[in-house]
Amino acid sequence: MRAWIPVALAVANAAGAQAPAAPPSDSALTARVNQYLSRIADRGYAGGVLVRRSGRTLLARSYGLANREAGIRADANTVYNIGSITKQFTAAAILRLEELGKLRTTDSIARFFPKAPADKRAITLHQLLTHTAGFESDYSPGDYEPNTRDEYVGRMFAKPLRTPPGAAHHYANSGYSMLAAIVEIVTGKDYESALRELVLLPAGMRETGYAAPRWAPNRVAHGYQAGRDWGTIVERIAVPGAPFWALRGNGGLHTTLADMALWDDALNDRRMLTDSSRRKFMTGYVNEGPDGRSQYAYGWAVMRTPRGTRLVTHNGGNGVYVAELLRYVDEGVTIFLTSTVAEQPASPVVNVLARIAFGTPYELPPERAAAAPADIAALTGAFTLRDGSRLTLRADGARLTAEAVGQQAFQFLAAGDTTSPPDASTLNARALAAAQGAVRGDIRALRVALGPGAPDSASVAQQEAEMMQGRLGRFGEFRSVEVLGTSRGPGGMRRTTVRLNFARGGATNVYVWGPDGFIEDIEARPYAPSELVPTGPGEFRAMDPRTGGSATIRVRDGAVALQAPSGAVTVTRVP
Repeated sequence: MRAWIPVALAVANAAGAQAPAAPPSDSALTARVNQYLSRIADRGYAGGVLVRRSGRTLLARSYGLANREAGIRADANTVYNIGSITKQFTAAAILRLEELGKLRTTDSIARFFPKAPADKRAITLHQLLTHTAGFESDYSPGDYEPNTRDEYVGRMFAKPLRTPPGAAHHYANSGYSMLAAIVEIVTGKDYESALRELVLLPAGMRETGYAAPRWAPNRVAHGYQAGRDWGTIVERIAVPGAPFWALRGNGGLHTTLADMALWDDALNDRRMLTDSSRRKFMTGYVNEGPDGRSQYAYGWAVMRTPRGTRLVTHNGGNGVYVAELLRYVDEGVTIFLTSTVAEQPASPVVNVLARIAFGTPYELPPERAAAAPADIAALTGAFTLRDGSRLTLRADGARLTAEAVGQQAFQFLAAGDTTSPPDASTLNARALAAAQGAVRGDIRALRVALGPGAPDSASVAQQEAEMMQGRLGRFGEFRSVEVLGTSRGPGGMRRTTVRLNFARGGATNVYVWGPDGFIEDIEARPYAPSELVPTGPGEFRAMDPRTGGSATIRVRDGAVALQAPSGAVTVTRVP
């Protein structure tokens, strides 16, 4: 399910928090990136990486399996979904049309939609491009719901604006769908054909699109969520007329590592856009948040690194597939990364790759050791921590998996740290109330937690009902709700994870709280226990891909000890 407010752009705090250091040589950079990704691939990561410096490709490689069921390994030809990175391609198409004299970014949408209602007629293309038009993020319940261009735009016109045009920045997928509609109106062609003609082919990108490249099915990477094969977006848009307008223009493009290298080249020269258009393309116009650390351009976030250099970036994803594109334009470094495993998000990985690129220390996951069956058996069971939270360890063949319920146990497992955010208890209680109410059809607590500016109650209730119905169909009878815990996130964010237990499994809601104390994003996905990786005799490590933190569990003579970076954690076995 898509969040009400899209996933925040990669601020890349960790990527930029580097002390001055000497960047590694090209060969050292390549070797270190490959070593790191090989280690996390051993922990379940699958995806592709492109690392470039000064216009030269240093590494273009895929890791893991593109299709587990068929045993197909990901390789240089694997096709990946890039989610909302699609937006910069739509923006480039608009700028190309401006260069051709077909439109101007200062044009109002009334030029293209003469029957636009009065409250929306003055919205400009610039406001659509910068997410300042005032539209809600989405106007359909799902990415693959059949609807025509006119139907989708009609929904946008029928509902009131979230804020007056130009008043505030609110990330909106719908704005880029309207831009795609404008591309069609101006060119008289379907969006994908127009995009290929205006942007993709001038950049040399023949392997990028929604469906037009007609990739062989074995080339398209499958997504995985909670160990299950989610499939591909390509197969979901195989029906005539798809992708439909919930997705078109704002997300859903697929590409290869080689094509993304060509995209990087095209952003550095005049093969696609003039110098003035490229400056316009990547100039930050509006603050993305109250702290002003990043500004939104046309399909890009723009920010300064602690080194005083400029980073232009964007991410994309649907909760299964995730992609990150970071261009350190002043330093000539580009990193593009994809992940096809929901539990291995790309953002923390790409931040480590940035540390590697700029010579900043990073934590290398240890190599996987052989696990003695006796060690796994000795750790299997339930344990309580000092605050009463519990940690449950289970043997899954030769694997040891862990589930945490309660703040201290969750913090240990999820972040490798026993230090809780100061407001964890409050946020845990608010998240529990919101989830418990929502599963009963009562969204009052959730609506309060979403705060001002959120979609109307009817929209929220509809999305919650649809999500619950889908979960009931997959997992059977609903049983209970329990809060796993709250952890720190970048930029003052907090993340509270709530598990919904059903007869045949579980699902999780992750509530992302902004600095103002309101929910900024909701991630919904199946529940997946964490794996503890054996690293030595009687030793297992938990490493959270979101934070890079790690914690260690050891068993010696039947005694279990937990060690977090902050120190030892008291644990008691439940009889």
